[in-house]
Amino acid sequence: MRAFKVVLNKKGVVFVSVLVISMLMVLIGVSASNMLLQDVHMIRRLENSTKAQYAAEAGISDALATLVQNGFVAKDTMFPLADTIGEGSYTVSVTESGERVLLTSVGTVNSASKTVAVEVKDAVPNALYYMLCGGNNVKFRAFFLGLADINGDIHANNDITLRAQAIALIDIGPCPAGDCDGNVSAGDDISKSTGFLGFINIAGTETEDAGMVSFPEFDYDYYKTLAQDSSDYYSSNTTIGSTSTTTNLSPGNGVVYVDGMLTLRGTINLTGGIVAEKIEVRGQLNQTKDTSHNTNVIIAKGGGSPGDIKIFNELATEEAVVYATRDFDVVAAFSVVNVTGALIAGRNIRVWDAASFVTYNHYILTPGGLSGDDSDDTISIVAWTR
Repeated sequence: MRAFKVVLNKKGVVFVSVLVISMLMVLIGVSASNMLLQDVHMIRRLENSTKAQYAAEAGISDALATLVQNGFVAKDTMFPLADTIGEGSYTVSVTESGERVLLTSVGTVNSASKTVAVEVKDAVPNALYYMLCGGNNVKFRAFFLGLADINGDIHANNDITLRAQAIALIDIGPCPAGDCDGNVSAGDDISKSTGFLGFINIAGTETEDAGMVSFPEFDYDYYKTLAQDSSDYYSSNTTIGSTSTTTNLSPGNGVVYVDGMLTLRGTINLTGGIVAEKIEVRGQLNQTKDTSHNTNVIIAKGGGSPGDIKIFNELATEEAVVYATRDFDVVAAFSVVNVTGALIAGRNIRVWDAASFVTYNHYILTPGGLSGDDSDDTISIVAWTR
């Protein structure tokens, strides 16, 4: 009888031991499972957070590209900017405080979100946002059966004068790229007058007492070095071409540079740009953009001669910034001016004393050499916060 009890007690101990060990194994399994689930959840959250960070940065990249392509003014019209990317999405908003501009991008993937902020500023001088811009005055007159077709904004730091003679038209409309409305603004007054059946059409707004705009600065040594390296440099007053002849200019580094006055005669077919102290087009200048060099400029920089551009016959640009540091004048009857890009003058733009036909199509261009920089950046990043 006593031996049986001893055997029974031993079996009970074994049973309890097995039960305890089983419970411990279950607890360990449950704990390990919970830890594994937590790790999986944490890894998933980390993965979503990383993807959200990438989405936010993609939003900033899209915002910067939008400002570069459409100009800094796009911050007022094209934001908030939102799109989807992969499993997530982003939304970019603009906040302004004084002259400071902050782009804030929120990237979201599932329940995770990340924010990236970038402070930016406009690196393009204001004048390049206008089709026509004068540091002092802009004067336009369309004569009998004349046409001034201006697709872009116009600004003068002082006065704008528009005159459409009998059966003549001045038409100011939106930019071809759709980034401006055909606005007219002046630091002082806008004057308009028409003759019999003369018309002045302004698609955008008219603003008097507008703020001053800034004009670009160019690194002329940059252009000079390019021209010297390709043997397209002239050290004094120069005449290129002659009456009734055709001259093709294809500078090796994209620019012709003249340390003096440049006179163009006959038909001149130019690929790229020209920089001289003063430029007189007494024939026909046809500019084609140089796709290899970002030197599509026609600049009268001043110096020994006043920085004037005078058109006596015809000027046509496929894509260029036309810049006279002093005056731009169309001075002969029946001249033809067809500019794609921007036409700016540090002092006055006058298309007044001639029965001229003009067509201007504005595009925001940032040629190399602008502001002493040989890049084509249109914005600069002040700070980037991830």
